[in-house]
Amino acid sequence: MIIEDGAGDAHKAKVTPGNLLRTYAQTESEISYESESHGQAYSWTASKDINATDSIIWLRNDSTTHNLIIEEISITTDAAGSFFVYCPTGTTADGDTITGTNLNRSSGKVALATCRSDATGTTPANYVLYGHCGSDETVLIDLKGSLILGYLDEIAVDITDEPGLAQATILGYYHQIGGEA
Repeated sequence: MIIEDGAGDAHKAKVTPGNLLRTYAQTESEISYESESHGQAYSWTASKDINATDSIIWLRNDSTTHNLIIEEISITTDAAGSFFVYCPTGTTADGDTITGTNLNRSSGKVALATCRSDATGTTPANYVLYGHCGSDETVLIDLKGSLILGYLDEIAVDITDEPGLAQATILGYYHQIGGEA
C-alpha cells in the first residue's frame, strides 16, 4: 500500500505488509528551540569569593507574560563543601548585578530577570536539592526544564562552607504563559 502526503506534493510513503509505516524523527531540546526560534534562552553566571552566609547566585523572573524554565545549574568551588539550591520568596537581594547572556548571539533580546551574585538578603526556604562538590570539581544539575519560575519566583544557590572562589551558572529559557506547547 502507498500513502500520499495529501498536500499535493506527490510525496509518498510505503506501508509494510503488516500495515505499518516506518517513520524517523529528529528531536530538539526546548531550550534550543526557544533560543533559535524566539531568542529567549539565557545563561546567568557568577564567580565570586563569597561569605558562607551569602548566595553564590540568586535569580528572579520579572516577566509577567512568560515563565522562566530552568534547564540546568552548574556549581564549582575551589574547596570541597556542601551546597543547596532553594526557592526563596519575597527577596530584596543585594549583591553584584548579573546580566543574563542571550544564548542566541544574533538576538538582541534582554532577559526579564533580576540576578545577583554574592547575594545577601535571601532566606533559604523551599529546598530543591542538597549536594556536595569536591575541590575544583563541577557539579552539573540537569533539571530538564522541570523547575518553572512564574512572575517574581526565585531560585538561589548557596555553599555552606566559605570557599575562596565559588562559581555557579543557571541556564534557562522563557516560555509564554498559556502559549503553544
